[in-house]
Amino acid sequence: MSLNCPICNSPSSFFTSKKDRFLQEYKYYKCKNCRFLFDEDLVKDKKNLEIKTSKVYDKDYFSSVDSGWKERGDKMIKVINFFISAFRLIKPSGLSILDYGAGNGYVTSKIGKNEKVFYYDKYESPTYQGKYDILKEPKETDILCAVELVEHLTDIKEWDLLSGFSKSFMIITTEVSNGIEDKNLVDWVYVNPNAGHTGIYSFEALFLIAKQHGYFYIFFPYKFSHIFFKNKLLSRFNFVKLEYFVYKLLKIFKKLI
Repeated sequence: MSLNCPICNSPSSFFTSKKDRFLQEYKYYKCKNCRFLFDEDLVKDKKNLEIKTSKVYDKDYFSSVDSGWKERGDKMIKVINFFISAFRLIKPSGLSILDYGAGNGYVTSKIGKNEKVFYYDKYESPTYQGKYDILKEPKETDILCAVELVEHLTDIKEWDLLSGFSKSFMIITTEVSNGIEDKNLVDWVYVNPNAGHTGIYSFEALFLIAKQHGYFYIFFPYKFSHIFFKNKLLSRFNFVKLEYFVYKLLKIFKKLI
């Protein structure tokens, strides 16, 4: 059976099947064009996918399933604050930042210093306090942060919402499958229904999403940190393809020295 990719509409073939701890089945398909890996219900039954994934986020999620969230969060906070400092040069009068899908608020509480920071999550309430405002509905800001969010989407159209709430920049953090062979991708820790991962992206898939929404896309300094800069003209150029080529060369060079 073949499904059309929800990102580029190209044929996608069945890749692997996995079950979560509640024995719910996830059938992952892989796009032949952009290499997006996704659960079939992201195309066939978005409502069922939302119901299915909602069960995995129980009260023990952060202790039994995602125990490394704080360590990863600290790494992501450094990346986000680095780019906030850079963007501050463009708008020294002050930036507004929306942490979309902010979970327990840990990252929200540690990003920005003099900026206006907003927290939004449609499923959770923050347990970490900080100098941020809690929103019942998201609002447009200069910078939108989505930390480990997009791999959990149950509707690919939520990218439209993310784009709509960003005036200038989006900082997206998610792991990508580039550099992982299919034989290893099957057992890769990110292809994990227990974590509620419904879509695994590639650089190609993220470039297409950025282009569709008028963003110039780069990744830096890690493969999990993705910067979207709103510019329709530059969005047509796949700069990340060159970036990844250089990245691979540097990795080879590092092994040699």
